[in-house]
Amino acid sequence: MKKFSSFVALALLCTMFTACSNLKINRPAAEPSGTTADKTSGDASGSKKNDGANIEELEEAMDVQKYNAYVGLNNFMTGRLDQVLTDYFDKFGDEEQPVIDKNFSFTMLSISSGDAKALETQFGFADKAPAFPAIDPVVVRLKPAMNDLTAILSEAREYYKTKGYVDDHFAKAKEMHPKIVKAADAYYAVADEYLKAMAGMGAERKKESLKKFQENDEQIRYGALKFLVDAQALSAEMEEQGVTAKNILDLDMEKFRAKYDPLVDDLKNLTQHAQDEQRLKKEKIESYTLNSYIEEAQKVKVAASDIIERVNKKRKVDEFDLKSRFFTENQDGTPEKFEKMLREAIQKYNRLK
Repeated sequence: MKKFSSFVALALLCTMFTACSNLKINRPAAEPSGTTADKTSGDASGSKKNDGANIEELEEAMDVQKYNAYVGLNNFMTGRLDQVLTDYFDKFGDEEQPVIDKNFSFTMLSISSGDAKALETQFGFADKAPAFPAIDPVVVRLKPAMNDLTAILSEAREYYKTKGYVDDHFAKAKEMHPKIVKAADAYYAVADEYLKAMAGMGAERKKESLKKFQENDEQIRYGALKFLVDAQALSAEMEEQGVTAKNILDLDMEKFRAKYDPLVDDLKNLTQHAQDEQRLKKEKIESYTLNSYIEEAQKVKVAASDIIERVNKKRKVDEFDLKSRFFTENQDGTPEKFEKMLREAIQKYNRLK
């Protein structure tokens, strides 16, 4: 079975446009502040100029809202849904028949009703303006594949939650497992395409956002985003090397440090700017959300430092801890824990106000 890379990075909400940077999924696009029809007096040419500005602002808002909806979909796929699938296949394997231990015990992770409602909204953007030609067609194909997968996963969740296997001696478990494998295969095939398309669009938007922040002298917002961009670059370096908890001692430390050192500088600069109260006011950033983000950024840096310590001490990850993604994500000095901390930092960044 094909699975995601262990280091699929989450996407970031669009913060390119200051006026639209706080748009959330499900929030309607802003209405124009005025049109020619609203005017009772004044210069007509001035009204037309205002119309043009209002239309441009509305188009920007619609673009950001749609992009943020697709970001939410991206992050659900690489976050909760990936956790549910990883947990399930770690337990039962991905062959035609499930592997059932003699002393069976399993609490299956769930997909919440809130996630289901968000998915419905996110998929609904596929036919809305503006068009995203590289992504919209993929979203259309992704929807049925994901619906099939989440439906069978929800059915399995209910079965294991109520311990139905005690009543039917795992009959339904053996019936559902090949369906889950098949649905997951179909989902992964189109999901990879979607994530790659989003990565391409996200990279361009992050580049534009960094430029915009510099032009506007928004050093805090610039620093917060640059830290994540460099953290994702460090993640990509580990992925390119093919390093996981299992072979962490094979890490090319020279290449790793080349991506790690900028991360350290980013955090120092961000922390320094965050202490400037005048700059906080200028950039209209709430200190408590910024501090919350910085705390998560510090954990990302520490997770990277732990990797250096583990490799320098030539300390392998125990075989027992390699049995499950849950264990590797909670072991100091593993790429998996670095990814977990990065996911959480991105979530905090997406709430930054």
